[in-house]
Amino acid sequence: MRRQVLNAIEAGEGDPVVSRLRRRVAAEADNPEPRVELAAHFGKTGQPELELEHLRLAVERFPGSREVHMGLANALRKAAEPAQAAEILGRYLRANPAATADPELWNRLGVCYDEAGDWKSGEQAFRSGLGIAPHLDYLYNNLGYNLLEQGRTSEAVAILKQALQHNPRSETARNNLGLALARSNGSTVGEALQHFENTTDAATAHSNLAAVLMEQQRYDESRRQLQAALDYNRSSAVALANLALLAELDGRPATVPSSPGVTRRRWPVVLLKKIFAPASPRTERPAEAAQGDKP
Repeated sequence: MRRQVLNAIEAGEGDPVVSRLRRRVAAEADNPEPRVELAAHFGKTGQPELELEHLRLAVERFPGSREVHMGLANALRKAAEPAQAAEILGRYLRANPAATADPELWNRLGVCYDEAGDWKSGEQAFRSGLGIAPHLDYLYNNLGYNLLEQGRTSEAVAILKQALQHNPRSETARNNLGLALARSNGSTVGEALQHFENTTDAATAHSNLAAVLMEQQRYDESRRQLQAALDYNRSSAVALANLALLAELDGRPATVPSSPGVTRRRWPVVLLKKIFAPASPRTERPAEAAQGDKP
C-alpha cells in the first residue's frame, strides 16, 4: 500500500489539477468530494489504476459516503469488473439502511449484476428500485431488458410498455419493446415495426428487424426485410452487412432484386424495421436528466 501511495504521488508531479486537488484533500480531511474528483481526474488522464486505488482508499476512509461508493463502482465497471462493482454497492446498501431508499443505487446495482451475467440478482435489484420509485421509466426499461435477456419475453413486453407509459419519448425503451415484440411471435412483428419506425430511418429499421429475424432463424422473413431496407437505401451499410451475414446463414446469394421505389401509400405493406442502431439497449439514467431532454 505504501508503494501504491508513493506511485500515486509521483504520478501527479507537474499536473496543476492534481496539485490543486491534493491541497484540497489535505485541507478538507473529512470531505470525500476532493478525493473523488482527484480519482476521476486520474481516470480521465489515462491512469485508471490510480483512479481505482484512490477510490479504494476513499471507501475505507468514508464507509458511509454514497458518492465514494458510486465512484468506485463506476471505475470497476470501466475496468470490466462488474461483479466487484456489484459487491461494493451491495455491501454499501447492507451497511447503510437509509441508502436502501435510494432507487438510483438499486438501479446501478442491477446494471452491475446484469453486466456480470447475474440476471436474477439484477432483476431483484430493479424490482427493489421500482418498489421505492414506481414512476421511474428507466427502471422499467432496465427491468424489461433484464427479463428479455432471461428469455421471459411476454413479461418484458408488459414491463417495457410501462416504461413508455411513464416516458413516451424514451427511444431506448421503444427500441427494447420493438425487440421484445419481434421475438415474441409472428403476430407482433407489425407492432414491433411501428416502434422501430419512431426511432430511426426506414432502411435501418428494416435492417434491424431483419437482424432479429435472423436470430430466430427466420431467414426468408429476414431476407424480405432486407429487401425492403435496400429499397429505401441501396447503399445502406447496415443492411448490406446484415445481408452478407444472412448469406452465410442461409446459403443464398448476398443480393436482392431491385424493386420499384416505395411510396407512402405502400408503407403499411412494405415497412418493417428493427433495432439497436440508434440507441443502446440500456440506459443508466433517464434520457431527460442525462441529456437534457437517456440504470
